[in-house]
Amino acid sequence: MEQSMSNPHSAFDTPAGHRPSRLSMHSGLLAPVVALVVALQCAPLWADEVDDAARFNATSAPQAEISWMSGGIGDEAREEMRKAARAYNVHIVFSARNGDYLATVPVTVTRRNGQKIYSGVSDGPLLYLKLPPGSYQLAAEIDGAWQSKRIEAGASGRATKVTFVSRGE
Repeated sequence: MEQSMSNPHSAFDTPAGHRPSRLSMHSGLLAPVVALVVALQCAPLWADEVDDAARFNATSAPQAEISWMSGGIGDEAREEMRKAARAYNVHIVFSARNGDYLATVPVTVTRRNGQKIYSGVSDGPLLYLKLPPGSYQLAAEIDGAWQSKRIEAGASGRATKVTFVSRGE
């Protein structure tokens, strides 16, 4: 049975409108100052939204045939994934040539016989899978081109570590 990751999006709530100021707008300096004050008042809201997204890691449903965890955007999310790593026997990292992490990477896992057992989009640069022991082909689409690697997933002990690196600039 093929498993898919969801890519949930949180709604971005815009701040409520501000009451018009009673200060005179005749001064050439007052309008830019008011605009700056309004922008600075909104900045903490935007920063909170980014922080919430950065802390987000997605996991498979408990009843899923293939357990997975995806994310790692931001220090807290990477730390959370590091702590959970022992529960997964395949660890995948997606990056650019310059070392920058990549996210929203489509991934498939097929058995040796060609049966697709997992398909999804990694929410962040890290994707951890819990696969039954055996041989698999992992494929990831980066920069519009599919890359694939054959791996052996073990029953326990050390995780199989795989890195997919962008071939573009």
